[in-house]
Amino acid sequence: MIAGHGQWRSAGGRLRAEPTRLVLIVAEDRPETRAALDAIRDAYKAAFAQEAVGLVLSPACASFR
Repeated sequence: MIAGHGQWRSAGGRLRAEPTRLVLIVAEDRPETRAALDAIRDAYKAAFAQEAVGLVLSPACASFR
């Protein structure tokens, strides 16, 4: 988890800001993975009364030693 600062425009058009957390997940891009990520986002939105939860998908080549 990475600490950050989020800023967005609310549904009412107001600029909002709050502390945020970034979660980095490395996974194969498959329909099941995307469905699981959507479920996590939906649960987080409901649990913490969020209007939206962002998702960035980016291809990567990763290795560990």
